[in-house]
Amino acid sequence: MAETSVRSQRVYLHAITYLARDTSAFEFRAVNGALVPFTAGAHVDLMLPNGVRRAYSLCNKQGETHRYVVGVKRASPSRGASVYLHDHLRVGTEIDVAEPRNNFPLIETAPHSVLIAGGIGVTPIYGMLQRLASTGASWELHYACRTRADGAFLDELQALGSHDPFRVRFSFDHEPGGKMLDLAAIVGAAPAQSHFYACGPAPMLEAFETATRSLASEQRHIERFTAGDDVVRAGDLGFEIVLARSNRCLQVPPGKPILDVLLDEGVDIAFSCMEGVCGSCEVAVLDGIPDHRDVVLSAEERAANKTMLVCCSGARSERLVLDL
Repeated sequence: MAETSVRSQRVYLHAITYLARDTSAFEFRAVNGALVPFTAGAHVDLMLPNGVRRAYSLCNKQGETHRYVVGVKRASPSRGASVYLHDHLRVGTEIDVAEPRNNFPLIETAPHSVLIAGGIGVTPIYGMLQRLASTGASWELHYACRTRADGAFLDELQALGSHDPFRVRFSFDHEPGGKMLDLAAIVGAAPAQSHFYACGPAPMLEAFETATRSLASEQRHIERFTAGDDVVRAGDLGFEIVLARSNRCLQVPPGKPILDVLLDEGVDIAFSCMEGVCGSCEVAVLDGIPDHRDVVLSAEERAANKTMLVCCSGARSERLVLDL
């Protein structure tokens, strides 16, 4: 469960590097001391000067404590973060960055890892590949983009698989002769007990979930950038929440997220994405039945109803008792 407060570090923008069309890498370094370590697949929350806070995957090597590097594609339309980063953030600017969190961890003990990326979804995947390459693990990459101009880290990825030309495979489906990834074929050809990782646009992730449906849940790993319109709605009906630690009762009106009610009442709670994607606002449920609408909890965790993400999920019961 997330802590009730999230620690942050002061960093400055050290460098901006062009990666691909509309995509740049932003390298942040600590104003003082070393940065908090992270593991491959982790993300950090950037707290931007325009008041927007967004989570971005780290793409530099696990073990580096002198910098955080995130890859950001300029979105259209933008919710205020990507355009600000590209158009307004300047080298030397100081911001706060929340400590790394990892909802997309790499299972290093897997006999083989199959990594699938689409577009800017390559950012956490690149971090994972650097880790796998450093440990001598068995892996393969399938990376899809519209065109080569849209692909980030292409040379670096090719170099990681230089000793095996079939280990790194690119697909540019908007170029002559290009085609979409055949995820069913990729999954079917992988060795038994392989672990599969995917990050990219929603249609790719939906196809990935279909292709891996017969696998054990612990073999399937997915990272989403947004939760989707069918997930981010709060409860359609009003309900009551009870804060067990303070014995406070609060009403959640129809359509209003639990998180907003808590913040309005001055409750100190961690949060970030506001879409049920990052897991920052996970809270223990002591009584009642949540209406889970996040993309973080597993099917088993949802069925257990022991925790919920209060930024997007509602209630199926008239009352929820939360460990707050």
